[in-house]
Amino acid sequence: MNDLPNRARSISSLRDFLELLEDSGQAITWSDPVMPEPGVRNIAVAASRDANGAPAIVFDNITGYPGKRLAVGVHGSWDNIALLLGRPKGTTIRELFFEIAGRWGDQEAQISSVPEAQAPVHECRIEQDINLYDVLPVYRINEYDGGFYIGKASVASRDPLDPDNFGKQNVGIYRLQIQGPDSFTLMTIPSHDMGRQIMAAEREGVPLKIAVMLGNHPGLAVFAATPIGYEESEYSYASAMMGAPIRLTKSGNGIDILADSEIVIEAELQLGERALEGPFGEFPGSYSGVRKAPIFKVTAVSHRRDPIFENIYIGRGWTEHDTLIGLHTSAPIYAQLRENFPEVTAVNALYQHGLTGIISVKNRMAGFAKTVALRALSTPHGVMYLKNLIMVDADVDPFDLNQVMWALSTRTRADDIIVLPNMPAVPIDPSAVIPGKGHRLIIDATSYLPPDPVGEAHLVTPPTGDEIDALSKRIREMQLGALS
Repeated sequence: MNDLPNRARSISSLRDFLELLEDSGQAITWSDPVMPEPGVRNIAVAASRDANGAPAIVFDNITGYPGKRLAVGVHGSWDNIALLLGRPKGTTIRELFFEIAGRWGDQEAQISSVPEAQAPVHECRIEQDINLYDVLPVYRINEYDGGFYIGKASVASRDPLDPDNFGKQNVGIYRLQIQGPDSFTLMTIPSHDMGRQIMAAEREGVPLKIAVMLGNHPGLAVFAATPIGYEESEYSYASAMMGAPIRLTKSGNGIDILADSEIVIEAELQLGERALEGPFGEFPGSYSGVRKAPIFKVTAVSHRRDPIFENIYIGRGWTEHDTLIGLHTSAPIYAQLRENFPEVTAVNALYQHGLTGIISVKNRMAGFAKTVALRALSTPHGVMYLKNLIMVDADVDPFDLNQVMWALSTRTRADDIIVLPNMPAVPIDPSAVIPGKGHRLIIDATSYLPPDPVGEAHLVTPPTGDEIDALSKRIREMQLGALS
């Protein structure tokens, strides 16, 4: 793989990335007075309407929170994701997908250790009279949320039964609801690494300490949401995928954390204790119900001087949540499928965290695409999230919905549709009759091979390839030149 541009390599923190975005016209500072509700929410929603070019927004004049700073939309557009990966603005989603897929396993991790006394995240520390309402400019992300949520935290934890194993140290993005000045609930499910660790800690009666990192290296925020293996380190993965070093230090409770994070909240699971959590406006565009969730007690808070609290708008799409995790859900599914089926040519799982996915494949034999679909359902992400799968031929771009709809219209027969009932499912799917259980829908929109009856139609094959791509680019340049 070619080296990344120097500007991509120079990113070591959220502040570095915000500077890069500002220099590229992709970040703005909102200095007019703004109410936390509904002001911040409304501005974040308005920005998310432009999925291709929305800027990050930094608020520095929030009513009721003098001196506090808040950033939203940091990963809120494809242009921002492109800049993070060292690519120019205007890079297509398909190109970004192959950029990420091409980096899978292609680089070595570069991780350095910073003494706690020298780590920017430890510039200020609170160990007594902890009050999260004083530290963070919190607000309800959606109008009818059950409380104040932290929606973009990277939560680091050690396996409670194997705490010295670096690979088993999990970093994931989970929603946190503040329950009091020094407590919060964390929502997870058994298939998540954190859910697995909570279950193990409570089963064995052993401590589970966590470090909640806020305002992080933008690469970690992206890759912490990527469904990799349990014993694979998200830190190593993020560094390798970014092709750049990541600096770690120790939290006060002994967990590896990013040395350059803005804020870290140290906490410990209260074994066997639960508190009511929700409702919360979730990524399917509906409010989750009220459930009992594990509760954590805050033991300390560290932060940089003048810290930036980073949060996210999440709700009915398109939102930053979709841009943040869409491609980084698609890439591991693609890599996992190609281990068994190199005929898979691309995976588009952008939609609502992959509740609907589109997979393009070179058909090897009649019914082959259905076999690939069943394998996709057994991937770590597919087990809970891949609800609707559309299989298309390799000559159909899964990122071009016009082409996908053409395939559905011309290549699907009624008996090409499979429904698998009573499968495991993500509990917040609003269509589920029983939370945590639902159907799987496979639509095979690929072409036919013997012994299938092919029919009499002969499909038009328009010219493709580098020449057509170059002509399209020239036409676009001529069009833009005519406007200048």
